Amino acid sequence: MADTRAKELVKQADKMFGASAARNSLWQEIAENFYPERADFTRPRDQSEEFADHLFGSYPVMARRELANMFSSMLRPRAVNWFSLHSSDEKIDADREARAYLEYLDGVQRRAMYDSAAQFVTTTRMADHDFAAFGNAVIEVGLNSRRDTLLYRAHHIRDCVWSENADGEVDVLYHKWCPSVRQLVQLYPKTASAETQRKAKDDPEAKVDCYRMAVPERLYKREGKPGQRSTAFTVVYVEKQSETVLEEVSEPWFRFVVPRWHQEPGTPYAHSPATSIILPDARTFQVVVRTLREAGEMAVNPPMASVVDAFRSDAQFYPGGLTAIDIEFAKDLGGVENTFSPSYGRGASGGERRPGFEIAGALRDDIRLGFFLDKIRLPDINTKTMTAYEFQQRMKEHIRQSVPLFEPIVDQYNAPLCDITFRILQSVGAFGPARDMPKILDRENVEFKIRSPLYEAEGQ
Repeated sequence: MADTRAKELVKQADKMFGASAARNSLWQEIAENFYPERADFTRPRDQSEEFADHLFGSYPVMARRELANMFSSMLRPRAVNWFSLHSSDEKIDADREARAYLEYLDGVQRRAMYDSAAQFVTTTRMADHDFAAFGNAVIEVGLNSRRDTLLYRAHHIRDCVWSENADGEVDVLYHKWCPSVRQLVQLYPKTASAETQRKAKDDPEAKVDCYRMAVPERLYKREGKPGQRSTAFTVVYVEKQSETVLEEVSEPWFRFVVPRWHQEPGTPYAHSPATSIILPDARTFQVVVRTLREAGEMAVNPPMASVVDAFRSDAQFYPGGLTAIDIEFAKDLGGVENTFSPSYGRGASGGERRPGFEIAGALRDDIRLGFFLDKIRLPDINTKTMTAYEFQQRMKEHIRQSVPLFEPIVDQYNAPLCDITFRILQSVGAFGPARDMPKILDRENVEFKIRSPLYEAEGQ
């Protein structure tokens, strides 16, 4: 049934999604140039479509792919224990019993996160590419339907809108959710609307527009029994058209992690400092590559002319074009071989195409710099001619340039993921009985420290 509070949330979600049209247009343009697999912000894409048939050069896409892959390899290397639990009190953290217990918790959480059923690797890979291209990503952390393992899910940022609280933290998120009628009735057999129940027989695969809304309890408090314990957040599932409340879930944490890269004051949405600055270069790069390819085609398959009794067609100056020329007109030009003079094919010769290659090379360099690939790749090192001191200084310079790039990812991405995962595992008793915790750690706050090869090298 409809709920007045749910109606207000649906109204607010509709308003926020309506205001996202301009932002989606920008993200669509970015996706078409750097992430064509994701270019469905403003139009639906058929599964039979080619992802990149509108592009003439693939370098911008490959640069984005390389940067996104670097996020995982530098900050979440599977071969390294890239996170660890520590006490906020250094003396307690150094205690042997406390340290052993915290390391035990590290191992339990790591095994839970990297369980194949949790889909952690798949989800963070998708989020890494959204983060590199658009500067935003949305990850949901919870338990699977059987509640026997963690489940990570990445959501399309087109389908999410969010807002911040007074402290600048994302604590409101609306997610468009379009399950099939069959799925919705299976999940909510008692609360699905009457219209959806009727469709289950006639059109079970039809899509149903729904909202999943995670909000603080102060904005939407679940109606419960008197004296029921209060929680921090409520997740409300609503059928959009009928405004039917499907389910209300109370949770002590915000289940969504929203990594944001480069933020500006006054907006809860970030942008990618890579794609935002080199979008003009990517557009120009496609034009230059297209021109060079056409010039190359002109060189190997030039336009031709044939002599006829009358001028029978327009000039066909494209590669392989055939133009019919009046015989008398050809004689006035000194013969048909002079009809298409070298001026028609200036770009066909290697020498004349050289400026185009230089421009394309310069654009590739700009795109490489824009994606920070010069900073995250190891510098060229010749161990035969370089002293140990020179090698050390070169590596220090590389680390100094790389660390500022990855710091926001640690704070906005890795640390919140680890924190919410720990809280979920703790809530379901994955760490064992509370009595097993050393007394010195009882009621002591713990925090995550993120490790990476880059940070460890910086400390050496």
